[in-house]
This record gives sequence, C-alpha cells and structure tokens, in this order.
Amino acid sequence: MSEDNFEQLLNDSFAVDAGISLGEKVLATVVSIGAEYVFLDLGTRSEGMVQRDELEKNGELTVKVGDEIEVVTSASKDGAIICATRLGQGSVERTDDTAALVAQLQDAYDAGLSVEGKVKETNKGGFNVDIFGVRAFCPISQIDITYCDTPDEHVGRTYEFAITKLENDGRNVVVSRRVLLQKAAELEKQRVWETLCVGQVMDGTVSSLQPYGAFVNLGGIEGLLHISEISHSRLQHPEEVLEKGQALRVQIKELNPEKKKISLSLKSLLDDPWDEFVATTTTGTVFNGKVMKIADFGAFVEVASGIQGLVHVSQMKKGSHVSNPRAVVSVGQQVEVRVLEVDPQSRRVSLAMVDRDAEQEQENAEAFRASSRKSQSDSSASMGTLGDLLGNRLGKK
Repeated sequence: MSEDNFEQLLNDSFAVDAGISLGEKVLATVVSIGAEYVFLDLGTRSEGMVQRDELEKNGELTVKVGDEIEVVTSASKDGAIICATRLGQGSVERTDDTAALVAQLQDAYDAGLSVEGKVKETNKGGFNVDIFGVRAFCPISQIDITYCDTPDEHVGRTYEFAITKLENDGRNVVVSRRVLLQKAAELEKQRVWETLCVGQVMDGTVSSLQPYGAFVNLGGIEGLLHISEISHSRLQHPEEVLEKGQALRVQIKELNPEKKKISLSLKSLLDDPWDEFVATTTTGTVFNGKVMKIADFGAFVEVASGIQGLVHVSQMKKGSHVSNPRAVVSVGQQVEVRVLEVDPQSRRVSLAMVDRDAEQEQENAEAFRASSRKSQSDSSASMGTLGDLLGNRLGKK
C-alpha cells in the first residue's frame, strides 16, 4: 500500500471514528487559541480547527477558551477536522469552473454556512452581489436590519450573507445579510440579559421618544425610561430634557426576563432637590414660580427645580371667592407665591398667591390709620388736658 493511500485511509478512519460527516453542523468547545487557528473539542478524539480570522471582529477575537461555538466540518487533514463558521475567501477552492463554485455554494447552503460577497451594483429592488464569481441577488429589504433609504452606500462593500435560495444550477441565487444581523442581534441580547440585575447602573443611548417616556438602547436590548423616572420635575413630554441619540447613564429599576421588559430610572441617580428645599425654606418665604398644572381645586406651581406646591383655590385671591382657578391663572404663567406650610413627610408644599395690590392697599390703610392716631395724639397734646382747660378758665376769673 502506498504512503498516499495509507494517509488517506488514516484520515478517513479519524472521520469515521469521530462519527462526524463532512458538512455536518457541530457544537464545539474552544480548547486553545493559536496564531492562525482556534482549536476545538468536537466531542471526539479528532481535534477540530477553525481559522482564527473567522472568529474575529474588527481585529478582535470574539471567543475565549471554554466558549461553545457552532461550526461546520469542511475537511479532514493530518488527523484533524477542518471546520468553518462561514464560507469565506480562505475556505473556498478558487477555480474557473463555475459548476465547481456553485457546488461549493450548494454545500454552504445545505450546511447553513454564511458566505462572503461583494456588493457590485444596485438594481431594481435590490443589489447584485458577487460571491466568488457567482452572481447573486440581495433584495433591498435584506441588506440591513433597518430600512435602507441610501442603497448606494452599500456598493463596493464586502459583507457576510446567508444563502436563502439556490436554484437552476446557480443561475438563481438569493442572499440575505439581514438574517445574519438579526441572528447576531439576538445572540447579543441573550448575552446582555445574562449580565443584568436590579439596581445595576448602565450606559445607554436614547433610541426613541414617546409621550410616556424614552426607550434607551443598552447594547443590543432596549429598556423603557418612563417619563416619571426621567427627572424630579414634572414633565409634559420627555423631549423637554432628552433628545434622540443622547447618551445617558441609567439605573435598572425592574426586570421581567419572561416578557423581556426592562424598567429604567434616571432620576434615581440625580440629587433629590427636596432635601435642599426643606433645609432652606421657611413659612412665609416668597417665590416667583411657574404654574405647571391647573385642577378644579387649585393650581400647582413650581417654586424650585423639581419642587411643586399647591395654591388652593381659597388662597388665590385675598378677600374674594374664586370658583374657577382658570379665571385667575393659566399654565405657564409666572406668579408670586408665599409658603404657608412645608410637610416633609408627605413632601407637600402649601402656597398662597401674593396679591401685591391688596397688600399695598392694606399697607396704605394701616399707614393712614397710624397717621390719624398720631394726629389725634398731637392735637390732644397741644390742647392740654380737661383739667388744664378748666384751671385756665377759673384762673382768668
């Protein structure tokens, strides 16, 4: 038996002993990492090998020893099983034989391997993609995970694609990048969920604003920052203090893994203005505040950032009965108010409207009364007492 035949039989025996067929999808464990290859435990005596660059992203290795990854066996060599995570330039046997290239694409399609392709040009409804000389079509809806409104930006770029259709001996090949992006996003979500806990502080980015709050991207997953958890101040809409794309540091308030819902808080990381207000405010303190909300029983006035007090309808106009607060104040109006009471336990502030005209009238009236009393006193002093008057008269006689 020749050495070549013996080597082939040896390699074949390893594959048979392994119980793994070429083209089979396998869950493998990373056992070591080399300069060119990552070595895998396939659950057999034959060691698996996958090119390191297949497991890199932006030049950084995405796996470590002990991680489990899904690979496809592609060849047997020197007692080891060559594996791949995708069909890339390095794993394709270059040939001018179109039939051979289509056969390799068929293997990738059957094994569920992704392929590398270069976007050559746009066409009606999508893109022409070159995959090792084979022409494929990518619908415009499948080029990205979101809607593509600038198709030309993808022309000339090389991406990974999933083969979704392969018919007519390679004359009808349809690919999708979106399928892979969605799969990667789901894996990232799962990874992030495994790290979450209530009370955790995370950095995120505002992804959208709604009347009831803001959605914050935490890196593959989104959480809801309810409007009541944005600020200590009452907001009418989140856009008063937030904008799309803004970076935020938030705290996880509640987690619901079953429904995949995350409740966030921003104000829990902010200083509570109530503490300073209580320490510096006494009864009688006057503020220039802003009317934030009007109810049938009165108006809520912001006297400091995050601090609102109630002006009861009975405290709106001195000496007059007010049946409708809206006849006296309007939302957004600046008003002068005086603190009647601060309740630290219930965090409530009672206010009264300051009526400068009424106060001036009262001051004028008090000044007039004081002046009248002084005049009467001076007049009495100049005339003397009743005894003095009688004595003067008797003395004249």
